[in-house]
Amino acid sequence: MKKGRFYFVLDDFYDKYDFNKTLMRNKEADSDGTLHNRPCFFAFPDKNQSKIYWLVPLSTKHEKYQKIFDSKMEKLGKCNTIRFGDVLGIKNAFLIQNMFPITQPYINSVFIDRNTNNEVTVAPEIEKDVISNAQDVLRLAKRKIPVLYADVMAIYNGLLAEIEQAAKGSN
Repeated sequence: MKKGRFYFVLDDFYDKYDFNKTLMRNKEADSDGTLHNRPCFFAFPDKNQSKIYWLVPLSTKHEKYQKIFDSKMEKLGKCNTIRFGDVLGIKNAFLIQNMFPITQPYINSVFIDRNTNNEVTVAPEIEKDVISNAQDVLRLAKRKIPVLYADVMAIYNGLLAEIEQAAKGSN
């Protein structure tokens, strides 16, 4: 996995870690069986464990989240749980409030631009803004301030246990 790239998540992850059904899950297949491959998630590495990445869901429902953002700004003077930026020329909302940790085995695929066959990225200033705000939100969540929808620390601890088990198994 690489910082600032976008990924799709395997259903196995949700089966194991979506304890309270609070994560943004994969969309159902169409009636013809075609998968939607969404949502996609913006990834950045955990500061303490190199095998864990944090995923921030991306939404094209910019107007919906702009209203929520504006409301939070009016009430609180700050909103670091929703950020905005262009991805492939389309304005998107980065839903930090819905982020969660993950490891490589639960990644289905990387988001590829079908016009260039390159991995999708964002401008450096958007990447920096999203990661900086996400890390601020994580600091709050670690202090048990309810800023995230999912119990990300329970997921994180489960992933750490998997990493430790895999390390024991390889010795």
